[in-house]
Amino acid sequence: MYDFDEMIRRNGLSTMKWEAEIQRTGYEDLLCFGTADMDFSSPEPVLQAVRQIADAGHLGYPYPPEAYYDSIRCWLERIGGWRVDVRKASSVNVGIYTAVWCVLDALTRPGDEVIIQTPVHFCFRQMLLDNDRVPVCNPLALRDGRYEMNFEALERCFTEKTRLFWLCNPHNPVGRAWTREELGRLGEICERHDVMILSDDVYCGLVYPGYRYTPMASLSKELSRRTITCYSPSKIYNTTGIKFSFVIAENPEILERYNRSLRKLDLTYGMNLFGIQTAIAAFDRCDGWVEALMEYIAGNHRYAEMTVRGRMPLAHITEADSTYFAWIDMRCLGFEEGEAEAYFEREAHILISLGEELGPGGEGFIRLNLACRRAVLSEGMERMARAWEKRIHSLKH
Repeated sequence: MYDFDEMIRRNGLSTMKWEAEIQRTGYEDLLCFGTADMDFSSPEPVLQAVRQIADAGHLGYPYPPEAYYDSIRCWLERIGGWRVDVRKASSVNVGIYTAVWCVLDALTRPGDEVIIQTPVHFCFRQMLLDNDRVPVCNPLALRDGRYEMNFEALERCFTEKTRLFWLCNPHNPVGRAWTREELGRLGEICERHDVMILSDDVYCGLVYPGYRYTPMASLSKELSRRTITCYSPSKIYNTTGIKFSFVIAENPEILERYNRSLRKLDLTYGMNLFGIQTAIAAFDRCDGWVEALMEYIAGNHRYAEMTVRGRMPLAHITEADSTYFAWIDMRCLGFEEGEAEAYFEREAHILISLGEELGPGGEGFIRLNLACRRAVLSEGMERMARAWEKRIHSLKH
């Protein structure tokens, strides 16, 4: 029913992931596994919603209908078992990181400390530094090929200046959808230290078959009152070009402080017309598409793992249960800072994301975007393997 091996037509497209990088490098055969976009067509109900808006011929200020709140309410209950009054507890925004900025503005002040679990998307640290907040890194622990939270080290991260714990669930780049037990222990620690929780759950729908997403705020009434959760359809339904997000905060005081930050940016009047309607279509009518997508992504991860094990035996790909990333340990190649990205671009004409840019614990790793056709992944892994072998040969001689 869904053909993820179909090549999309790129005529007329201008994307950061492909066209911008081909223009920058001059490599017409470049393969791009860096930027977190999918190479698949967005699901048909989402595309239909876009066409319907265009056909109506009116692009004025929108207002969210009741169907918008109902779609989110039902979606959260289906994927996370979380029953929440979305109309009372939600607020819309543009992109996910604009929403995060509003949370930081609402709950912290310059000089406050915010705990993050590295390696994590570079925006986490960058946004904190750019807004004069202090990132405190609690690196995840890699044990037997799988990442876990390091609770013992976390206890030492809290000081009198700690105001916020910034969670990534599921986690980019390591591909973990945190379990109820892990989240429960994390929540207990945050409660004990009286710290608020910002949960970035933008990848919440991208969970492998047999695994489940759990919202932190769904665990208890106390945790729901100290948690604000950021959502967006963008990563799950391949709509990153439609800047649209929303937050859920069941604590009215937190939600009001968040909305006050929205008003500072004049973001309370009107919202993204395409964002509202595509969100309704996605949440109501695309469960089958996402299920088929994640079966395909899991297959891509197995393919990448097989290639790493067979062709690059000194490298290691970590276990994953969510997102569309492969997180690969390439420390055996002995690169200095920044060298791996340039090497694979030059020698293999492939783009990867550098682990060192994602904070402590990412040094020597690379992130590979698997949301692509199997044929593209196959060619990319073959090129990577040849470049890897060339590098290993040079180190031996």
